[in-house]
This record gives sequence, C-alpha cells and structure tokens, in this order.
Amino acid sequence: MPRMDFERRLMNTPGAPPPQADAQRDEEAAFPPRQRPRNSISSFLFLSFILFMMTNNSGDELVARDQYQNALASLEGQLGNYTTWLNGTDPAALNFSMPAKLPAEDRLIDSFVTPGKALDSDTASYFPNITGFIRGSSVMHNITPPALQVTPPLSWESYARDLMVGANMTEISERLGAWNWSAFEKVTMSVAEKLPEFEGTTKDGMANDQDSSEVAMIHGRIELVDSNSAEELRFDFEGVHFLKNGSIYGLADPSGHSIDIRLLPSLVPDSVRNRTAHLIEPELENRISKLKKLIEAGSVDADTTSNDSPKSACPFSVYAQLTSTHVSEEQMRELEDELQHPTGASTVRRPKLILNGILLSRDCGMMFEVNDAEGLRSRTFFRKITTYAGFSALVYLGLLLLLSNQTARSRTPAALARISRWTFFGQALADSISFAGHITFAVLAEGRPSLSLVAPAFLSCTLFAHEVRFALLISQVQAPEDTVPTPPPLATAPAPAPPIPASESVAIDTAEGTTEAAPVPANRGPDSANADDCRTSRADPTFLSSLIVESLALTLSNSVDTGILMFFLLTFVVRIVLAPSLTLLFFAVLYASFWVPQIVRAVQRGRPCALDQKYLVGTTVGRLLIAMWWMYLLAIFMFAQIFVLVLQDAFGPTFFLPQRYSHAQVYDYHPPLPAPDSEAPESSLGDCAICMDAIRLERRSVDGGREKERSGAGFFGVGAAAAAAGAGGRKSYSLAPCHHLFVRLYLVSPSRRRKYRTDVILHPLCGGQHALAY
Repeated sequence: MPRMDFERRLMNTPGAPPPQADAQRDEEAAFPPRQRPRNSISSFLFLSFILFMMTNNSGDELVARDQYQNALASLEGQLGNYTTWLNGTDPAALNFSMPAKLPAEDRLIDSFVTPGKALDSDTASYFPNITGFIRGSSVMHNITPPALQVTPPLSWESYARDLMVGANMTEISERLGAWNWSAFEKVTMSVAEKLPEFEGTTKDGMANDQDSSEVAMIHGRIELVDSNSAEELRFDFEGVHFLKNGSIYGLADPSGHSIDIRLLPSLVPDSVRNRTAHLIEPELENRISKLKKLIEAGSVDADTTSNDSPKSACPFSVYAQLTSTHVSEEQMRELEDELQHPTGASTVRRPKLILNGILLSRDCGMMFEVNDAEGLRSRTFFRKITTYAGFSALVYLGLLLLLSNQTARSRTPAALARISRWTFFGQALADSISFAGHITFAVLAEGRPSLSLVAPAFLSCTLFAHEVRFALLISQVQAPEDTVPTPPPLATAPAPAPPIPASESVAIDTAEGTTEAAPVPANRGPDSANADDCRTSRADPTFLSSLIVESLALTLSNSVDTGILMFFLLTFVVRIVLAPSLTLLFFAVLYASFWVPQIVRAVQRGRPCALDQKYLVGTTVGRLLIAMWWMYLLAIFMFAQIFVLVLQDAFGPTFFLPQRYSHAQVYDYHPPLPAPDSEAPESSLGDCAICMDAIRLERRSVDGGREKERSGAGFFGVGAAAAAAGAGGRKSYSLAPCHHLFVRLYLVSPSRRRKYRTDVILHPLCGGQHALAY
C-alpha cells in the first residue's frame, strides 16, 4: 500500500504529467499533430513515375520517325526512277512512265480556261508570285455518261463525252464516297510559291537559265466547303506556275494521299513540257535533303492529322489562269520587292489578283468551274492583322478606361441598385469570346501577327475581369430584391393601445374628407429599436471590398453548380470561336441586347439610368468599331436604346408605357403627414432626429413667399392637412423607412446628386443608406 500511494503521488506531481495531458495540452495549444513520415519507397516510385511521364515519347515519336524514314526511302526511289527516265538510260530497269493526256481533255479545258499569252512588258504584266489565299465561287458539272444524257446540249458536251469513254460507274461511285458534291459552292486555296533552287544560281538567287527562272513551284492546300453543313474537304496541292503567261497547272489529292510530282509534266502543254520535266528533279533533291536533316536532327513531329479515312478518293487536275493587270512589268517587280522587303518607297497601287480555272477529275466524272476567284497575298494579310491588332488594342483600352470611370462614379448602393447586372454580364461574355478568338489565332499563327494579337487579347481579358467583378458587386447589392419574404404569423387579438398624448396624435385627411387619428412615430435616440433595425445597413468604409469578397465567396460556395456552369460556358465559347458564321450571329444578337436590360431596370425601379452618358455612347461606339462596324442596322438599334435611356432620364423611366403599366413601387420619403394639433403648445410635427429642432410646416403665401404655419382652428381644422403638408409643393421634412423624422435640409443637395448621380441618404443617426425618390 505505501508503495502504491507513493507511485500515485509521483504521477500526480506537476513535473510528470501523464501522456493524455500532453496530448490535450498540444491540442489546446493548436499545435499541428505529429505526421507520420512518408515511406521512402512510395516517394521513389512517385518521382520515377513523374520522370517517366516527362521523358516518355509514348511511342508517337518512334512511329513518326518510321513514317519519315519510309517517306525518305520512297522519295529516293522516285528520284532514281525519274532520273533514269529523264536521261533515257537503262530503259529495261525503268519503273516509271509518263502518262499521256487525251486530246479530248485539252479541248474541254480550252472551253473554260483561255490559255495565257505573252504581254507587252511596258503596259501589262502578270503577278510573279501568288503566295497567299485565294477564295471564290464555283459551279459543279457532272460529266458522267448518265448525267450527260439527261442534261441539255452544251458547247463542251461532246468533249466531255469523249473524255469519259470507257468510264466504270461502279468505280466512280466508290471513289466519290459520302461527300455531298452537289452542295459544293465555294473553293479556297492557300498556296506558297518559290523559284526552284538550281546549282548554277547567282548571288541574287536568279537562275542562269532564263527559261528555268520563268517557272515556279507551288504547293499548298485546296478546300471545298459544303454550303449546307459547313464541312470542308481538304486536298493537298502541288503545281507549277509559268510567270510569263500566268498559267497554273497542278495536281490535287485528298489529304493523306501523297502526290507524285513526277506527273506534273503530263499536264502542261507540249511546248513547255521539257522545261517542266527538268524542274522536278531539283525539287525532289531538295525535299530529300530537308527530310534527311529533320531525321538526323531528331526534329520529328507526330502526325496530327486525323486517322479517319478520307471522305473521298477523287484526284483532281487543276488548270488555272491569272488575269493580266494594267501595271508594267517593271512596276510589278518594284511592287513585289517592296512587299517582300519593306523600305517605305512609293509604289504603284496594288491591283487585284483574279484567278479563273477548273478542277477536273476523270476518275470521278466531275468538273468544278472557278470564276473570278480573288487572291490576297499572305504578307498583305499579315500586315492587315497587325494594323487590326493595334487598332483593337486602343479601342479595348478606351473601353477599360470608360468602365473604370463608371465604377468609380457608381460606388453607393443607391446607384448600384439602378444598374442592371445583365448589361455587364453580356459584355463580359462578349469579351470572353473575343479573348478566346484573339489568343487562339495568336497561338496558331506564326511570326509577328501572333505577337501583335496578344495585346488585344490581354486587354479584352482584363476588361472581362473588371466587368465580372462589377456585375457581381451589383448582384450583391440587389440580392435582397430576389429574396422571398417569409409569410407573417397568424394575426392574434391585439392588445388595447395605450392612450396617445395630444402632441403625438393629429388628424389625417382622407379622400372623402373624413378625419382619422393616426400616431406619428416618436423620434427616439440611437439606442431605440428603430435604430437597431436601420443599423443593419450601416455604411462601412470598406464596403466595396467586402462586397467583392462576399460575392466571390457566394459564387464559389457551390462548387458543383459553378463547375457545371463553367463547363457549358467554355464549351459554348469554344464552339462559337470555331464557327465564324455562328460567331457573327451570336455577336449581333448579344450586341443588340446590351442596353435592353438597363431600360427594363429603369422601368422596374421607377428611377432613371445611373450609367453616365459618356459611358453609354463611348462603349457603344467602341463595341461597333471592334466587331460590327459594317452592321449599320445593329448600330442604329444600339443607339436607339441609348436614346431611350436619355429620354428616361429626361421624361421619366415609364414615359413610353401606358398609364396602367407606369406605376413603380417607390418609397416616398415625403408622405403627407397630419397637421399638428391646433391646441398643442407648439404647432410642429415634432423634433428633428438630427438637430432636435422643431419641424414646422411651411406654406406658400399668395404673393409667392413662404411663411410659417400659425396655430388656429380656422387653419388647422378639418381638410387643412393638404395645405399644411404642402400638397403639390416641396416638403420641408423627410420620413425615413426607419420612421425617423428630420428636416429636409440634411438630405443630399441637388448639386451633389447631379455631380455624383446618386440619390441616397446616409442616415446620420443609425448609419443606414436609403435610396431617395424625388
């Protein structure tokens, strides 16, 4: 027993606390709990997995490398066979033959495309370089034998019939695939042109052989657009351009099919076939050299093209002719040099690049006629992009400054209550789409245009952030309007009212002329119940900051709904960006409804718009300049909305509505109050809650002056309340929603209201802010 008592006393000593006490003390001291060290094996495996994912090629690079090596082997085989055919050596080992073009094909082509001819270099010329974008309309012609039998007679029908002799309709149907060829109405071409690189070239890059310098290689892409579904069928394009007569010959195969450029000499006329044949050999050598460098350097990119089979297997032969210009050859050369290497020198005005041609496919029995397709040089296009980027950046900067000034003016809850949140949500949505479009093109494009588009993308994103913040602030201020009040409890028998002193009971005039007794709320101090009710809306110096924080917290409180909303919003924005026609329609509808919510808000509140007219006009002009400067009807509609807002400010928010729809629920701060008792010692409505002076009614005298009301039965009798209260005139008192009565002198002066565009009482007694209706 003594030993057990000693151990018990030892454990209870302050110097040896039990383990439970230590844990409790650590918990009370808010110390972090001791964490178990991470297992070294799991950490090693995690880091190894991260390093593996960072350095793993996932097989794509190896597959792409094999594809490059196979392409290299194929090109080397083509070059060997072509060189043998071109030199005429070892015909027995030749594995290549040049196909012959049918005479009917030449006659059919001449029916649509007039061959170019040499021009007088002093008065006319052709474009020496067509690198850029060509777009135009086209007409489809079905040249299969069954279709030619039912079509009306045409001048070229016999040539097409001769060309399609022996065609197999079963094979033609298989090659056509699922593409809706009858819906084809537009064609776009993106081409790049360069002079061939020969071994015997001078320092300025011109070939020693004058004939060889008159032919240039062209490669690019041709797209056929379905007018119904906006789908595109892409073709790879390889061709030659004869600079002297503006003729273009080429081959177009669906994307994914390699084009054999050795067949190009079979398309050109016999007079230039030999020259074209000698142009193919250095082009093959150049491609082999570039492909070897890519493989040796390891710069092998995985193929990003779709693995789906092409929608069509129809190859096309392209025959096109440029329209001559009224610019001399010397002036055209100066114009081209200035475009390639800008120096600021004055040149002749650039003429239009017009192209006519046909796309002929004998294997599929169809032909497309391209008429007056207009071209745009790529460098000119990129200069236009740079100019647009600078202009749009300035416009977005102006919109941002206008919004900053407006948010600085609209700081009070009364001003925010008169602004529609949907106006700024709509602008924020438009700016988000604008940001996505600018940054997408900046990422996909290369060179200086991509850098220039970063500026408007950044400014539109900044404007979007400010608009969302301001819209959330407005939503926070207007949130009590959306709350549904709880139903009042069941009414019970009221307790008998205490007797009302004579100084607090007055007579009220009704429309019928009867008099009712009504109590006037007594003016109590700041510790009263009314002051407690009004103190809930006390103004705070950090009001805007707290509202922003609370708005963000309220928005992010429900993460699931926010995530779903953001997912659908981003999906919608991406879809809008990828569909240009849908983007224009959406912007037109969105821009046309910018100020409509503000008009509706003014009608609902019974107060004019709180937005500054400079902001309204400046924002409208800036929006139209950026996206919709060519839509005059949209501009007229938007300025009509601004005109309605200005008229609401001048004639009232409901001036355009019928009388039965023009009543807004507005609190009256100057209600008709009962006149004081004529038998009271002082003829006043009571004491002011601010200065504690007696509030006396004033009325206009006959001569236009103001005089104080005097006591007397004749004046304060029945029916005198309308005159005593100043019916139809300016009241000298104000009654707040918290039932505090004070002199009107303590309201915001009209000059301050016009300056700050706000009608608000900052209650000096309980700190509440109340919107006024004058």
